[in-house]
Amino acid sequence: MEKLTQEEQKRLQQIFVELDSCQATADLLQRQMNLVAASLNELSMTVETIKILNKLKPNTEILVPIGSDSFVTAKLASTDKIITGLGADVSAEQSTDNARQMLEARITELGQVLERARQDLEKIGARVDALRPEADQILAKAKK
Repeated sequence: MEKLTQEEQKRLQQIFVELDSCQATADLLQRQMNLVAASLNELSMTVETIKILNKLKPNTEILVPIGSDSFVTAKLASTDKIITGLGADVSAEQSTDNARQMLEARITELGQVLERARQDLEKIGARVDALRPEADQILAKAKK
């Protein structure tokens, strides 16, 4: 078994620290991507629901979910206005068209966030792929 030089040991330690950092960052990005994907899914379902509401007439009976797979029957008072969250726990009534446009803009923004996270994850993967051969080479020398 060949002994590693002090410089090789130091470099191997640096590689391991960087690989650990890359793994932690990749895990964080993956969790962020999962949250963004869930938000995108919810926003898309909301936009589709608004499109359906636009086709309904006032006083149409609908089922409203109240949790635990339970529903109540309700009648739509209006089909041209909805209350939409604006952020920071603030909601406002607006036309279905304005609400749909706002939600579609959010979808676009979150899509861009998701794409940037994917690109960052790819960069991390490339960095890991670049570090592994060097670490393998140093470790192989240590096993000789």
